Amino acid sequence: MSVRLGRLGRGLALCVGLGLGLAGAWLGTPPELPPVVESARVLDRHGALLSERPPPERARGDALAAPPENLALAIIAAEDRRFMSHHGVDLRAIGRAAWANLSAGAVVQGGSTLTQQLVRTLWSRPPGLVGKLWEAAWALRLELHLTKAELLSEYLNRVYLGGVAYGVDAAARALYDKRPEALSVAEAALIAALPRRPGALDPFRDRAEAKAARDRVLTTMLALGHIDAEEHAAALEQPLGLRREPPMGGIWHLVRRLDPAPGELRVTLDARLQRDVEALTRGVVAGLRDQAVSQAAAIVVDRASGEVLAYVGSVGFDSPGGQVDGVMARRSPGSALKPFIYQLGLERRDITLASPLLDLPQTWTTTHGAWTPTNYDERHHGPVLAREALARSLNIPAVRVLEAVGVATLHHRLRALGLTTLDERPDHYGLGLALGDAEVRLDELTAAYLALASGGRARPLVYRVDDPRPVGAQVGDARAAALILDALDDDSARAGAFGLGSALEPAFEMAAKTGTSVGWRDNWAFGITGELVIGVWVGNFDGSPMREVSGITGAAPLLRAIAERAQRGERDQLPKVRGLVAREICPLSGALVGPSCPGARLERFLPGTAPEEPCAWHVHVPLDSAGALAEGCPDATPTLVVRWPSEAQAWAAEAGLPRWPTEDRSCVRPDAPMKGSAPAIVYPTDSLSFFLESDRPAEHQAIPLRAAAPSTAKEAVWRVDGAPLVSVGPPFSARWPLAPGAHTLSLSVDGVEAPPVTVYVGASESPR
Repeated sequence: MSVRLGRLGRGLALCVGLGLGLAGAWLGTPPELPPVVESARVLDRHGALLSERPPPERARGDALAAPPENLALAIIAAEDRRFMSHHGVDLRAIGRAAWANLSAGAVVQGGSTLTQQLVRTLWSRPPGLVGKLWEAAWALRLELHLTKAELLSEYLNRVYLGGVAYGVDAAARALYDKRPEALSVAEAALIAALPRRPGALDPFRDRAEAKAARDRVLTTMLALGHIDAEEHAAALEQPLGLRREPPMGGIWHLVRRLDPAPGELRVTLDARLQRDVEALTRGVVAGLRDQAVSQAAAIVVDRASGEVLAYVGSVGFDSPGGQVDGVMARRSPGSALKPFIYQLGLERRDITLASPLLDLPQTWTTTHGAWTPTNYDERHHGPVLAREALARSLNIPAVRVLEAVGVATLHHRLRALGLTTLDERPDHYGLGLALGDAEVRLDELTAAYLALASGGRARPLVYRVDDPRPVGAQVGDARAAALILDALDDDSARAGAFGLGSALEPAFEMAAKTGTSVGWRDNWAFGITGELVIGVWVGNFDGSPMREVSGITGAAPLLRAIAERAQRGERDQLPKVRGLVAREICPLSGALVGPSCPGARLERFLPGTAPEEPCAWHVHVPLDSAGALAEGCPDATPTLVVRWPSEAQAWAAEAGLPRWPTEDRSCVRPDAPMKGSAPAIVYPTDSLSFFLESDRPAEHQAIPLRAAAPSTAKEAVWRVDGAPLVSVGPPFSARWPLAPGAHTLSLSVDGVEAPPVTVYVGASESPR
């Protein structure tokens, strides 16, 4: 028995000795440390350096040969107070952390040394208790072969500092644009506070929390004797002093989006144009600050290649919400989708650019009740040719065209153009899609306008120089797209809304479209030139409304400024498309110009859609002095009159326009009311429902009141719930600001009562 035990003891001793020998050999062998990963450099299309530092998650600076004193003292105070005295594992710190965690019932403190943290940075640790022992062994090995200064330098060169950088050199440049050795005590303390909470503590996002963390490190440094009371007090008083922008300059949003790998990445941006567009964006927003505008975004695309030449996600990293990428943010497009509605209308032969569209009050029934859209100017313009309706961005004609085209058809087209945010069923949006009842992204909508500029060929935007240039898919008729561009470049067609020579009319050809969402929350402007496609958004990232800033006053000036800077002068005209048919038309009716038409204009049509009949609206008839038809009277002078469509008669009367013929074949003069046997309320009709929009000013939510009355009538009185609203003369129209509840509208004309109507006004938001 004793012999067996002796043999077993010798075997165990041999195994232990062998294990200790191997461990000693392993500990005695200097470890080979993994290399520091290469940084990423972002270059523009010409090779100019755009980003001195890559995206924050990969940022690495230069390796430090020796740790700067301020940083060394700060990181020791923050992470490992006994760093200079332990040998890789601090048993006292482990015991202190264990007691604190047991007392709190949760993990509130760690006991790892800086050396152990360095081990975890260099290699992947096994899980569980084995991993803890493995980590401790590696820490002992590092301590045997590296000096404390070398260990600290390796740690500072590799430590992850969250959204700021890897390594203190990158962090110093990102936060302060300084080398680490130039950091003050306070600046070093802030960097030292980051490793403990790398994913949560972002000095650019939460400066108050960053200052509190910095001050805790400073207080620990004072307690350890690393700084004296005077230095401590001075450091506490020092502001954070962060640099204005992170080290990617103005392209931080794009760099984050592309997330480049280590090495060099050449993007399609033009560095000079990028800087200029950034400056222009800041300048326009500064000029609108008094109107509650804080942000803007812009993207400039080469029309031929689809390459992005400039990309501005906000007016500054430290501006309100400036870390939000406005190019990718989801916002309401307002009227910016209308060109695609009209393009579909042309393709389907539902309209031509010469189609007279009725811009008159109309109510559509929805699942939420009655919906009565209005125009931006709160007016109605009667029959308007489609060219002008699009160029002037009139709302009711656009809804009429969408009704003919179909919401599902538009939804399918927009999805085919790359608008991924329209992820609901078409009936979720309804006809309100014509006026912006959806959310879109600036980059995707700009790509849709690029398709419009490319003859209906949809292709993705290109951001990297080495990315392939996709041919794209044909999703629209090239000739219809050309007609839309022509209408959007027609200064005279849009003059009725924006005036001649507006911000949308630079010295070169530019098809342009603006958009304003409900409640003044979003401004858009898109421009297409012979060379470029430009998209601009202006607003506030928190969704707060601007003060009456529309697309023409907010986004359009920025669009024009960018277009004038970016346009190279190589192609200053929009491309022409063959295969269209030109005809002279009447500017009022859209029919072929007739012998009585007072003017004419040239319009272009898709083959097979040009009008074939002359205008029947303008006629010369002999009228006597009373305006009656003077048939058989050779002395009567022919007078030019307008045969308005029956649906436009009431509007013509209200607008003071002559109309003919009437029931007795006389011509009603501009100052005469409509004929009729008895007064009646023409609009609103009985039992209509309206819904107030919560984000729209109350004074902008009024409906027109229209009446029919005998031609001899002189005065009408409108009442709401029996209370007088207004007394008016011919043509007896008025406006009533909506108020929640059920209401009875009544009308009396020269004391004769018209049949009353009842309407309901809901307080919930309308399905625009």
